[in-house]
Amino acid sequence: MTIATINRSLLRQPPAVPPGAKKLRISDDKLPGFSVEISTTGGATFRFRCGGGPGRTRDIKLGRYPEITPERARELAVMHKGDVLRGTAPAAGRAPQPAVPTFESVVREHYLPHVQATLISHGENEALLRLRVLPAFGHRRMDEITPVHVAQFRRELVDEGLSASRVNAHLAVLRRVFNLAAKWQLYDGRNPAASPGMLRAEGREVFLSAEQLQAVLAALSADEDQVAASAVALLAFTGARKSEILGARWVHVDFQRRTLVVPRSKSGRRRHIYLSDRAVEILERQPRSPGQVFVFPSERRSGQALSGLRSVWARAKEKAGLPADVRLHDLRHTFASLLINNGTHLYDVGRLLGHSQLSTTARYAHLRDDRQLDAVNAVAKMAGFRGGETAKQI
Repeated sequence: MTIATINRSLLRQPPAVPPGAKKLRISDDKLPGFSVEISTTGGATFRFRCGGGPGRTRDIKLGRYPEITPERARELAVMHKGDVLRGTAPAAGRAPQPAVPTFESVVREHYLPHVQATLISHGENEALLRLRVLPAFGHRRMDEITPVHVAQFRRELVDEGLSASRVNAHLAVLRRVFNLAAKWQLYDGRNPAASPGMLRAEGREVFLSAEQLQAVLAALSADEDQVAASAVALLAFTGARKSEILGARWVHVDFQRRTLVVPRSKSGRRRHIYLSDRAVEILERQPRSPGQVFVFPSERRSGQALSGLRSVWARAKEKAGLPADVRLHDLRHTFASLLINNGTHLYDVGRLLGHSQLSTTARYAHLRDDRQLDAVNAVAKMAGFRGGETAKQI
């Protein structure tokens, strides 16, 4: 007989089933009668063996891992031990296996496969869940999570010092898990995160001036990592998203039509990134070895695309003297703002950015201070005011 503490660590790397046997039963070293059966296929089933009267023993199936956690299975075993002592134990074979799955099992078995197949930005969802949401809620059954738990989670995020937008992102993914779980009929209940108390996030209006952009490009041209630096420069000249540039493949570059095809953009649609003369030059100077698939390949991982631009962006930003809070994504904002300040119509800017709604583009329509002053002075000129004249009382 194998005896051990039944916990998640044990089930992540369970002992091998002995040769010739179909299952290995491991008895818990803390709770008599509580055990887990490991099958040759790697499956794990929690069980509890208890007395059922004179000369009778009951062997109750508690549930399978990871549909229920070891902690929940232990709780069920203790509950049934109490039933035996009170004389209210269920009939043999009557299983107390809960119909409601844990939050973690819903996320790993249903939610993550869904977003990986439907969202181009699924990596952000995975990171939010892995770092904070799952540690907070993963061990609980879906019907055990209440609005009070969500409110406590929100307070913890705020106390951690996260920005309003980051707090809202965590709450949004929590709400979406529950919405989809209810849609898929994985549990029957209200969404405790339906109204999680989203924080008011002030919109960022950070974009670079033409002079700042020139300083960044100069820093990039002298950077030690020219592959990554070229990827950042292409972001500046196209307004593309980071994922669209890092995932770019040579098969999708059309030099004749001067476009880079994105098979599936953030909206889920196919879109074209238009390439200026400068953008074409950046692409043409990229090394292209035989069999190389990606435009910006990783030096460390053969056959893979470059995964990040954090280091090169930090170097370029420091060398150009930019504020520390300027983000790489602000290059996309800058691209749109410079176009608008140059007179490009919002509709055309939206198409260049791959927006499906004009309202999304409108938030990029920031005018420079001098353009705003020109606008208000135009009103005064139309009213007959001339600079330098003594103003008359109205």
